[in-house]
Order: sequence, then C-alpha cells, then structure tokens
Amino acid sequence: MTDIKNTGNKAYWLNIRLTREEREMIFAKCKQTTCRSLSEYARKILFNRTVTVHYRNSSLDKLMEDLILLRKELNFIGNNFNQVVRKINAVQLPGELSLWLPVCKKLQEQLLEKTDVIKKKISQIGKQWLQDS
Repeated sequence: MTDIKNTGNKAYWLNIRLTREEREMIFAKCKQTTCRSLSEYARKILFNRTVTVHYRNSSLDKLMEDLILLRKELNFIGNNFNQVVRKINAVQLPGELSLWLPVCKKLQEQLLEKTDVIKKKISQIGKQWLQDS
C-alpha cells in the first residue's frame, strides 16, 4: 500500500457548517483568486499561505470603450477611402478624376485625424499602465 503523505493525495475531510451568507461570501472570494478549487483556496487560507487575487483595473474600461469606438470609425473611414482610391484608379476620363480627388483628400484627412486620436489614446493607456505597475 502506498503512503498517502508521499503521493500528495488528500485522504481526510474537514467539514464545517456555514450560513448561506457565509458560504456565498467564501465562494465569491474564491472566484476572485487564482485557486482552481474551493479546497485549494481553503487550504491556503487555513495554512496562512499566499492567495493570489485577480485584480481588474476598472479605470481602463472607459479607455477600452473609446478605443472600440475609434476602431469602428477607423474601419468605416478606411473602407470609404479604399473605395474612393479604387474609383480613382479606375477613372478613364480626366473630368472624373477632378471629381474624386477632393473626396479622396477629405477622407485622407479624416483618416489621419483618427490615427492621431488613436495614437494619443494609446499613449494615455501606456501612461496609465505604467502608473499601475
């Protein structure tokens, strides 16, 4: 028969009684950690071992929302710009070219403007990230 201590298997149970609120509180705290099971969490707490807790920086939520919107706008402008460039490349009459060039110029300016906004947001996130670490 193998020795239980040497294999690392847990052979003994420890049962405790809790109220519903206590149980919910323990489960909620356990979910915030890197522990894969409630047993692992309980052993760490009982034996005064370090428990690693997930940390979420909610201040980055607003920045993420802004970046998502900027990405959508950038995709929209980029698609329009590509369509105009394709039309310019397909132009055969000189008069048509003079119609499409101002549109192309305007879309290019919008694209560059959004690119600058995105660069500023990325810098802002970088600064915030460096402050947190």
